[in-house]
Amino acid sequence: MQQASRSRMIGAVEVTPLWDGPLPSSLEKIPDAGHRAEADKLLARAAPDALIMNVYGFLLRLGDRHALIDTGAGRLMSAELGRLDAALRAQGVAPEQIDYVFMTHVHRDHFGGLISDGKAAFPNAEIVLHEKEAAFWLDTRLEDMPQRARRYRDAARQALALYTPRLRRIKDGEATLGVSARLAPGHTPGHTAWLVQSGGQSLLAWGDLIHLAPIHLPAPHIAMEYDLDPATALATRRRVLDWVAADNILVAGAHLPAPGIGAIVRSGSAYAFSPGS
Repeated sequence: MQQASRSRMIGAVEVTPLWDGPLPSSLEKIPDAGHRAEADKLLARAAPDALIMNVYGFLLRLGDRHALIDTGAGRLMSAELGRLDAALRAQGVAPEQIDYVFMTHVHRDHFGGLISDGKAAFPNAEIVLHEKEAAFWLDTRLEDMPQRARRYRDAARQALALYTPRLRRIKDGEATLGVSARLAPGHTPGHTAWLVQSGGQSLLAWGDLIHLAPIHLPAPHIAMEYDLDPATALATRRRVLDWVAADNILVAGAHLPAPGIGAIVRSGSAYAFSPGS
């Protein structure tokens, strides 16, 4: 069932989570046996559906402009995904009205929604992508990519090619309409968090900084096979969690529990998600 969207105002910017559907995971995605056992204990105290990740994109209303942060999976994955288009239209916004798509990274559950019947789903949108992420997927030779990334390279290139020449590679810290890139590598080389700032308020949309909140917030050291560089992903995860908790920055996460937007609260070395904040 489609989740109800709950918008948040960040200064003058309205941010609305768009639910694309559920994405099941499993403890088998945790390579380390000790970490797997630790995660199993954490799940014993969690909700029964704790291994099912939400997939969210986020709609930004920036004055008279509209933008998305990520686009969901479209039709590239399971039949349970691909609901972002309906969620967007339910907000009274047509795909043709999207001016920008800020990509956190180029994985299927984030870029699949760029495609509709083989064409650009957002025909008037500029795709904004960190230069490191663009270089990894568009410029790297197949034999130089990690094995896990190779199987998705062609699909990534095909989706992004639909937006040529409306694909803009940006540098770290570069901003568009108050939305700036913050490199958060590890999950992919150019994995990017987007910092939305307006009226003295901030929200960080962090893509796949964490995958399973009941595991990665209380135990951020637990690695999953989704991260191409687990050590760098861990360092990034700790750095960003410390930052948003200390500075009271709201977060929007592609795989956070409903409603996808909230605050991160720190307690010792552990963290918790507070959706009502």
